[in-house]
Amino acid sequence: MIIDSTVEPVLPVLRAVGKIPSGLFIVTTGTGPNQSAMLVSFVQQLSFDPLCIGVAIHKDREIGDIIEKSGFFTLNICAAGDKDLLRKYARHALTGDVATADVRHRKLPQGGIVLLEACAFVHCCFSHRLSYHADHELFIGIAQEGDLSENAAAKPMVHTRHDGSKY
Repeated sequence: MIIDSTVEPVLPVLRAVGKIPSGLFIVTTGTGPNQSAMLVSFVQQLSFDPLCIGVAIHKDREIGDIIEKSGFFTLNICAAGDKDLLRKYARHALTGDVATADVRHRKLPQGGIVLLEACAFVHCCFSHRLSYHADHELFIGIAQEGDLSENAAAKPMVHTRHDGSKY
């Protein structure tokens, strides 16, 4: 069921779903010409032991295949008020050198890309790709490493949507 809330009245269930808070994140994966980075918002901790993170990505996005082939992804948590990362990654996934051009970053020994402007990062070993007959697929990773940014006081960007029919 796809509903365009700009044309049709917003159903109460869509208004309710829009109140589920989420964050804004840049997921990075791959290496060299196969590296990729993209803005995502459907992210959740899934378990404690092992420490699993779930990221939902539209099934038409190439970055999903890159995550699976590389065997890892790094979740960079956007800091509240930081518009620069959002501006760079908001439109679509970036691949190759463009993915990290003009962005301060460092590479982890395991290949992950940490964006230094993010308030924190979590590097995950790819575990599962779950397709559930919807427009997004769930990528599950087991957290291997993570830390806060240089500005330990930075808060994560949290937002709610107008309704549950669009980002």
